[in-house]
Amino acid sequence: MMKSSSGYGLICVQAIFLFTGVFSTCAAQFIFYQGAGAQKAMLLPLCNYLGMMLVGVIPTPPAEAPTTDALGKKHDDDVASLIETVDAPKSREATELTRRQPTDVHLPDVVAMVEKQTKGGHRGYLNGALPLVHAMLLLNVFLDFAGCIFANIGLSMAGSGVYQVVYSSVVCWSALLSKAFLGKHVGRNEWLGIAMVTFGLAFSALGQSNGGRDAGVVLMGCVNTLIGAGFYGGNYVAGEYMLKLPERPEPKVLCLRMGIICVSMISVYQMFFVLPQWNHMITKPVMDANGNPVHILAALFWYTMSQLAHGLTYFMMLGSCGAVTTGIMQSLRAVCVFALSSVLYCSHQESQCFDAKRGVATCVVVLGVLFYSFAKKPSGHWWAWPCRKSGLGAAAQQVASRCHCVGADYALLRRLRAVVLATTRCLSG
Repeated sequence: MMKSSSGYGLICVQAIFLFTGVFSTCAAQFIFYQGAGAQKAMLLPLCNYLGMMLVGVIPTPPAEAPTTDALGKKHDDDVASLIETVDAPKSREATELTRRQPTDVHLPDVVAMVEKQTKGGHRGYLNGALPLVHAMLLLNVFLDFAGCIFANIGLSMAGSGVYQVVYSSVVCWSALLSKAFLGKHVGRNEWLGIAMVTFGLAFSALGQSNGGRDAGVVLMGCVNTLIGAGFYGGNYVAGEYMLKLPERPEPKVLCLRMGIICVSMISVYQMFFVLPQWNHMITKPVMDANGNPVHILAALFWYTMSQLAHGLTYFMMLGSCGAVTTGIMQSLRAVCVFALSSVLYCSHQESQCFDAKRGVATCVVVLGVLFYSFAKKPSGHWWAWPCRKSGLGAAAQQVASRCHCVGADYALLRRLRAVVLATTRCLSG
């Protein structure tokens, strides 16, 4: 029952992540059409990281503290750990010590050397001075902030159609970096699912024109977008690795720290560069676009709230689903944005209109996501859907799984048969 509840909880986390991602993108597009989305003003990045920072104000009852760890046990090796837990129950203290141990992550020797003892330092410290968890936090901030900058530059130079094609490479970046730095095995079928997602997104943008822009500018936009996608893919992988450290922070604490650092940097920038030019950078563009200040403030507020939920579920997904799955969810988000933007903004901009090509692309991407999900299942069977079982059925399933793992232990089967026969005689007598 607990396993089923954690599975449903993971589905809810993924649904919230997808919904808030689609909503925040559409809200940002609305703010842009209202004239308040100037990149130099950095209002949207400020609200984005402010939402991440606000994750720290969400109270977490003591009884619900292990929620993240329960979701984290949905990894590829959780079946074995659950069986060991059933066979050998541990005390609360022993369980806590076990929970804080890192999961089975095979890193290359170069990365593993960072965690070894150094002269004048100890395990968990970088060169004996900076804790490894703090170094990973700074790395996450750098990767996320750099990805945001390069992606915005690429969007402004290449146009939304070409930008979306290139940015879909974040899935491949995540897979490659996961294999290189986390030692994860990406199977052939999983690669095929990733390729289907990338092809679907590329197919959706092939028919979009660039408005006669210079080819050199478009090429530079593609380069910047590709770099930004690489930074975001690295951010997914670095975040996943950080959440597997023995001294790892809770996901909400990670959101809070990253939000505080980024909000501080943006606030300093706006204080010295945006406020002195407020009329030129904010007021005039809003007036030229006939924007409504009340609607803009409301959109910024809900955008911030959406980023709050999106940031929390993002880090929860990193701890439970992995970096590549998070990238797949980002790609599915892009397709949903295509459909919703067509309904809301087709009258504002022709490239927002949903056509038959995007409809086909949506089907291709959804099939790619399903193919990837099936290929990632530990059982390897396409028909192995989870179903509700009674207590006896769950126990039988655990026994069957254990028998399969140890090579069909016949002695165990004979003992089980004897118990069943004895129980049957008692009931019949």
